[in-house]
Amino acid sequence: MADFHHCCSFLTLLLLLAAWCVRGEVEIANGGHQDLPPLLSFKSYNPAAAALESWVGGDPCSGAWIGVRCSRGRVVGVFLDNASLVGGVAPLLGLARLGVLAVRRNLLSGRLPPLDNSTSPRLRHLLVSHNQLTGGLRVSLPSLVTLRAEHNGFHGDLGALSVPMVRSFNVSRNMLDGEISGDLSRFPSSSFGGNLGLCGLPLPRCVHAYNALGDSVGQSPSAAMEEASSGGSNGGLSKLSVTALMATGIGNAALMVISVAISVAMFVYMRRKLRSWKGASDAALSFEEEDKVRNREEKGQKSGGGGGLVCFDGGEELRLESLLKASAEVLGKGVSGSTYKAVLEDGIVVAVKRLSALQFPGRSKAFDRHMRLAGRLRHRHVVSLRGYCNSNGERLLVYDYLPNGSLQSLLHGSNGGGGGARSLDWAARKAILFGAAQGLNYIHTFPARPALVHANVKPSNILLDEHGAACVSECGVMRYAANIQQSIPQPPRCPPGLFLDRAAAAAGGGGWHGYAAPELASGAGAAGARATQESDVYSFGMVLLEVVTADNAGDGNGGGGGDGGEDETMGWVKIGMLCTAEAPEERPRMAQVLAMMGEFM
Repeated sequence: MADFHHCCSFLTLLLLLAAWCVRGEVEIANGGHQDLPPLLSFKSYNPAAAALESWVGGDPCSGAWIGVRCSRGRVVGVFLDNASLVGGVAPLLGLARLGVLAVRRNLLSGRLPPLDNSTSPRLRHLLVSHNQLTGGLRVSLPSLVTLRAEHNGFHGDLGALSVPMVRSFNVSRNMLDGEISGDLSRFPSSSFGGNLGLCGLPLPRCVHAYNALGDSVGQSPSAAMEEASSGGSNGGLSKLSVTALMATGIGNAALMVISVAISVAMFVYMRRKLRSWKGASDAALSFEEEDKVRNREEKGQKSGGGGGLVCFDGGEELRLESLLKASAEVLGKGVSGSTYKAVLEDGIVVAVKRLSALQFPGRSKAFDRHMRLAGRLRHRHVVSLRGYCNSNGERLLVYDYLPNGSLQSLLHGSNGGGGGARSLDWAARKAILFGAAQGLNYIHTFPARPALVHANVKPSNILLDEHGAACVSECGVMRYAANIQQSIPQPPRCPPGLFLDRAAAAAGGGGWHGYAAPELASGAGAAGARATQESDVYSFGMVLLEVVTADNAGDGNGGGGGDGGEDETMGWVKIGMLCTAEAPEERPRMAQVLAMMGEFM
């Protein structure tokens, strides 16, 4: 009987252990299922938003949810900038392990919930600027590193804001008031501008003298009258003394009124001056002035551990030491340097370009200015630059990582062989070319002086995102290379009708050289010729011809270039021929190229 009881107990233990294991496996299989309710709650505000179309299925950490980054099966980052989203931000802040929230330049509204270690213990980067959020800023997070809340409708004072470790901070253009606390006064005035009710360092100091003035002066007449009355009853004061005391009281009152009037006038004057200065500064801020503002902010970042890494929108979580310690995989090597896929400690994946010391031998202020400008480029067909380092012998460019490789790998295979192009149908080729043209046109039309130039248009710099859309990478980098101009060979001059020869010359010309415009080649004209938008158009035309005629170049059959039909193929070829005109002034602008390509899309 005892054996029977032991056997039953043993079977019961086995059943409980099996049930526990099954439950554990289900939770592991579900991955980030604990984070699904907050994400779906936020999506319910935007059921038709294009940015959230991929938010389907039960596992937000499957890799298919665009804008969601995970680590160890849990959501640690949400990146939804410029997505035209509405609703409140509170559901996203309900993610238990959220470390980065970037929802800038949307139409989000409502209040920001109170944030502290009990609600958001892992939150390090909060970027909610350029929305319509209201309420107070009740944030008490000792570990918060970035707080960007400018251009919203937050109101109230900053008394409930406790962020001692924050390095990037901006609450400008809200409706905040009160005195800036000592801990926040270390940030520049640009971090608080546009809040007319704020005062204290680094803004003009607060005026607390009104009440004191009223207490010390306003009580004088009554005190004098009481003293006069008591003195009169005792016979100690004459009528002359009473008159003198009354005159003194009246004089003090008049002085108080005049002082208050002067103080109010000075306050109104300073407020109007501050408003007009700020408006003029927003309307006419030049790139050089923006650099000064950024330099002041970046000094704070560097003193907090950012090292020599300058970060842009979407890259605030990057740290140089994390990049240097990250696991890396070589993606490619070229004249300008080597490119790596880097996986950071928090699971974020980026592409890091380490520039060649031979081509970029020393620190250049012009290069720094261009990188800060390139860091502002944001377009769906341009790879975003998230940060760069140009100090202590390290020249690193940090881009978004795009998982589907480059147009070069599709055309020629990862090993440089032929055959990769046959996997591209005609519609895919057109879409890739049209997307690349949109990205290049955005670069050319970006408001900058002098105008931006890509300077290195070739298939390996046209990357494909998770949806297969083309994105132009490495804008303007090669324009600052020291030795590239001397090594460009003269491209072969082919008769205008032999577009196959041009495409073949580009494919076999060795890196960028086969795509360079003739005016950039040695012996082609003035020494030291630099890349221009016209030379970009030439390089794009060479890429277009190569893509359109890739099968013909490989097979030599002289057919119609894929399944696009002979007329359509010849239409694309004509566009390529216009782009590759030998004289730069005869080439169309990228906007015109886009218009011509649009007729075939």
